[in-house]
Amino acid sequence: MNPAALIFLLTYILVSLGENSPRKLDRPTATLIGAVLMVISGSLSRAEASSAIDFSTLTVLFGLMVLLTMFMQSGFPTWLAFKALSRCRTPRQLLALVVFCAGIGAALLLNDTVCLLGTPLILQVTAQAGLRPLPFLLALATSANIGSAMTMTGNPQNIIIGNVSGWTWSGFALRLVPIGLVSLAANWVILSLIHRRSLHTEMMKIPPETPIPMQRGFAGKCLCVFLGLIVAFSFGAPLDLSAISAAAVLLIWANRPPRDALEKIDWSLLLFFAGLFVVVQGFVRAEAPLLEKAIGYLGTEAGEKTIALFSLATVVGSNLFSNVPFVIVVSHWVREMSAPALFWLLLALTSTFAGNLTLFGSVANVIVAQGAQQEAPMRFRDFLWVGIPVTLVTTTIGVLMLWAFWRWGLI
Repeated sequence: MNPAALIFLLTYILVSLGENSPRKLDRPTATLIGAVLMVISGSLSRAEASSAIDFSTLTVLFGLMVLLTMFMQSGFPTWLAFKALSRCRTPRQLLALVVFCAGIGAALLLNDTVCLLGTPLILQVTAQAGLRPLPFLLALATSANIGSAMTMTGNPQNIIIGNVSGWTWSGFALRLVPIGLVSLAANWVILSLIHRRSLHTEMMKIPPETPIPMQRGFAGKCLCVFLGLIVAFSFGAPLDLSAISAAAVLLIWANRPPRDALEKIDWSLLLFFAGLFVVVQGFVRAEAPLLEKAIGYLGTEAGEKTIALFSLATVVGSNLFSNVPFVIVVSHWVREMSAPALFWLLLALTSTFAGNLTLFGSVANVIVAQGAQQEAPMRFRDFLWVGIPVTLVTTTIGVLMLWAFWRWGLI
């Protein structure tokens, strides 16, 4: 086996094991080791390794992290979410609100952020309302994944696709927002059916309104900058330049110590992606004949069979290899397609929806499970019981709608 393939395999195993690996290596360290080995083994030169890193994607992630960190510090997202949750009067209403708020929030704020914010809120509201938190925690995780597919900035794999696909932010959203909303509705129906007993039999106590601290002036500045960023995205401004400019404006305008925000940036995530870009590039370069065979098997002509095979392969591959590395590898194949615009959207949709299949299919799922571990443990089978029908139904809906858009000439 080629050294690059062995390094890729080793990196993947370490990433899968995380801190359970023999040397307690976390995922960012695993990709760093893989990147170093790619250069030491001669699979990539130092210049090739440097050029493999997609600094545009890292810039978008960094800019969004700064904005979201400062937004959270203002207290506005927490205040708004709790205000909305406290208005519900029945368990089914609360479930619907969680589904659509988590989905729409993830499209704008990244799915992981929504889950970090939403998990303690749901635990607090369900405790006050006397409800079992499990259905609502499942709704949070699955809906955040579904909703994040609606925009280029909803999750890391979409940011990568946005930087290489040629799609504009608004054009991407115009096609995927309708699919996301329909899929969120389907998610609510599935969750309501699976948990119908608890949702129908439990009596919901109306929780008293709890004052949530919010820094109004700071929150107003964050909101203005964030809305300005969405406008810039909508008018086709470069994702990386827009995100870093918005972060710089807010750091200056906020008139607060920048260190407060910069210290809370997830630098390890940026390291993870930088290392991953190098590892995948080394694998792609070494295994080009294998990729060419895969392209030859699936074909490059767009058609119903190719769409179905590609969608199935993405769902399976995203769960076997994790969606981000899978997207980076498959992007080399999508460029060869006769209808790349369609397949970029398919790749974004199916790799994201695939995260709902198992508890470990998405980082967002793990965030919810870990955040609720003490008050409401979420078992693997609890998630799988919901994840299988949600993934199958929403992926089928999404693929069929994209196929219809393509047939109607909208893609």
